[in-house]
Amino acid sequence: MVRRLGAARRRETLLRLACLAPAAVLLLTLVAWPVLNVCWRSLTHSSLIHPEPRFVGLANFTEAFDSPSFRTVLGNTAVWTLAVVALQFLLGMAAAVLLSRRFHGRGLLRALLVVPWVMPGIVAGLIWKMLEDPYVGPVNALLGAVGLVDGNPAWLGQESTSLLGVIVAATWKGFPISAVMYLAAYQAVPEEQREAARVDGARGWQVFWHVTLPGMAPTIITTVLLTTVWTFNSFDMIYVMTKGGPGVSSEVLSSYIYRTAFLDVDHGSASAYGVVSVAVLAVFSVLYLRQVRRVGELR
Repeated sequence: MVRRLGAARRRETLLRLACLAPAAVLLLTLVAWPVLNVCWRSLTHSSLIHPEPRFVGLANFTEAFDSPSFRTVLGNTAVWTLAVVALQFLLGMAAAVLLSRRFHGRGLLRALLVVPWVMPGIVAGLIWKMLEDPYVGPVNALLGAVGLVDGNPAWLGQESTSLLGVIVAATWKGFPISAVMYLAAYQAVPEEQREAARVDGARGWQVFWHVTLPGMAPTIITTVLLTTVWTFNSFDMIYVMTKGGPGVSSEVLSSYIYRTAFLDVDHGSASAYGVVSVAVLAVFSVLYLRQVRRVGELR
């Protein structure tokens, strides 16, 4: 009897391993091997003239952190990520609160809200590049009409404003997904709790701060972590609108990796930058997975 049970368990274990094998092979092929290959290439040097990789150890990482351009790119990436995520949070929350109210045309407005999100990043980038054109773009015309600008500033052509111009465009494109997530979380908070707070004398802002916002906290944390990863990885809008210029004034890590790998043909340095990028994203990925697990336990 014991032998039969042991044989049955072994067969069950083998069956489970056989079922997991295809997924494991796929993960190794599509994830593990590329990551290991990039890590190896980050320790080598190659060029268009000498394409054969030559082992250089940690020289690529040393040169990267000693480079003023790379430090500028890291600073741009931090500003870009923090600004876009913060603005998407604020606009998304404001839109969610607005769309939770009852008014004529609310359904149409909810449908139109997601248009920027579903629009391809290249298309959105081209639209905003035209909107911010110094001579024919309506942005300068509108700001000039209210007296906020004088002349025709080239928002994407100046080092001091190029990153700001792309941040505005990325915020417009990305905030709808935050609004949809926050709207769902807002409506999931029981209305009885808000009514009880009003009965106790709480005003509108107090109800939102002490009742609604804590109830939305798990969704807010998850959404912020997701938008952080998406924004950090974003490439298309920057490439279409400024290509990282002028100079490296609007260059972020993802576009800098592309430029180094495919324009400068320096795969070793590009791989080193990629390793830095993966290390940063791994932190946010761990935080995101912990948050998802925590939300699952709460449910």
